[in-house]
Amino acid sequence: MARQEGGRWDVGVADDAVYVERISESDDKVFEDLLAPDEARALAKLLNKFADKAEESGGSSDSKDSDDKDSDDEDGSDGEDDSDDQDDEDDSDDDEDDSDDDEEDKKDEKDKKDKKDKKDKKNDD
Repeated sequence: MARQEGGRWDVGVADDAVYVERISESDDKVFEDLLAPDEARALAKLLNKFADKAEESGGSSDSKDSDDKDSDDEDGSDGEDDSDDQDDEDDSDDDEDDSDDDEEDKKDEKDKKDKKDKKDKKNDD
């Protein structure tokens, strides 16, 4: 197996979840997580959205292009997530829905905080 600069991402399936692991150049585990399928799809959608923004922003394209090539090579070598590529393409035109999701998340967080504050206040009485 050929070494790639900058470490690698390992992605697979474990116990009906998507396993994500980041390995450094020195083979140290930097990050690992298990994501529910819906979470993995949402993460893929966000990554695509921000990758598109990064490409559109311009700047020093030389370093970005080389990073893109490395990540493309890493993604292609795994082979397990090839089946999800079609799903990612289908989701690419749904970027407008992301702002709605963000607003709902903010509202949910506020509701949780309000409930906690009420509970704490009730316990103080």
